[in-house]
Amino acid sequence: MKIAGVIAEYNPFHNGHAWHLRQTRALTGCDYIVVCMAGNFTQRGEAACASKWARARAALLCGADAVFELPTLFAVRPAEAFAAGSVAILGGLGADALCFGCETDDPALIRSLAMLKQNEPETFSRSVRRGLDMGMSHARAWGEAAGAWLGLPAEAVKQPNLILAAEYLRAMARQGYDMQPVPVKRRGEYHGGELGEYASASALRSAFERGQTEQALVCVPETARDCAMPDAMHPMDDLLLYRLREMSIEQLSALPDMGEGLEHRLYRLCRRKGARRELLEALKCKRYTYARLSRVLTYALLGMDAALIRACPLPPYARLLGARRGTEALLAELKRRTRIPIAPRAAALRGDTCFEAECRATDIWALLHDAPDQRLPGREYRERFISV
Repeated sequence: MKIAGVIAEYNPFHNGHAWHLRQTRALTGCDYIVVCMAGNFTQRGEAACASKWARARAALLCGADAVFELPTLFAVRPAEAFAAGSVAILGGLGADALCFGCETDDPALIRSLAMLKQNEPETFSRSVRRGLDMGMSHARAWGEAAGAWLGLPAEAVKQPNLILAAEYLRAMARQGYDMQPVPVKRRGEYHGGELGEYASASALRSAFERGQTEQALVCVPETARDCAMPDAMHPMDDLLLYRLREMSIEQLSALPDMGEGLEHRLYRLCRRKGARRELLEALKCKRYTYARLSRVLTYALLGMDAALIRACPLPPYARLLGARRGTEALLAELKRRTRIPIAPRAAALRGDTCFEAECRATDIWALLHDAPDQRLPGREYRERFISV
């Protein structure tokens, strides 16, 4: 039996995701596809537009055979941690291949970037430091240096999915998993704003926000349209600002990715701005990217400090959200292969530090909803296993 793994957010699920699942099956020749999917908050530090259960159902209806959850403690972190958590789950489950969307399908370029990240020559590191001294963010300084090192334009190596792909390879090497890396060149732009057959997830979210529901749903597989509809939600401004304003400078400094006095700026500016977007714009500078700052704010909202991160260096379990009917052979094989405990029921995880953080994140995500019945806590324990 050959099992292929896919790492995803599906925020929301769309035609490009369905195409990627088809390509995964075609390129790997796998018998089954197992997805590791982010929960109710995403890697850019934003609230998912629909529940992880709805997004998992969409994936199962459109080609995935089983969907496991990437815990929030890893899903909202930078590329290195996001990749490490995902690879730990899929590698731990015994996947034979890892198939990922990327701006390039050139495996040599991905390997070169992974090797450069793993073993930076001193001359390369000096180039990065020069960029930092010029006021660049680390992502830009590293991208500029990597482009020069590989003889490519900086923009060619700063692509978000390419960076993630390199981190997947690094994580596999560090954790000792020999999954076959299979890149699939993306169709359409990652953050493209135009609707079309292969519109980006960000374009779909924007269209839904503008009320262009019918136009957006054309970009979603017909079988998944009910699952792809965003929940009726409001911004996280009030919850976030309340949380930030009750935190001391010492508590802010304990958040991951803080440093260089950012905690002082955040302490001051959260008292001068009345919305998350305004706060991010005020915080943004050459040194800090929008995505990094967005994640920092979400760490504060979810109570994710550096001590909690250190307590969970890798996911301690693989939580199964759902599976297709007729995949009993797959589930039996995963149980035979796995090096990580598989948990199909929330009750089995009660008291686990990582899962307690997951419950807290889901309860906070629930409070972003408009409908009172959607704002109730404890959904992690109420949702049933998904079978389609």
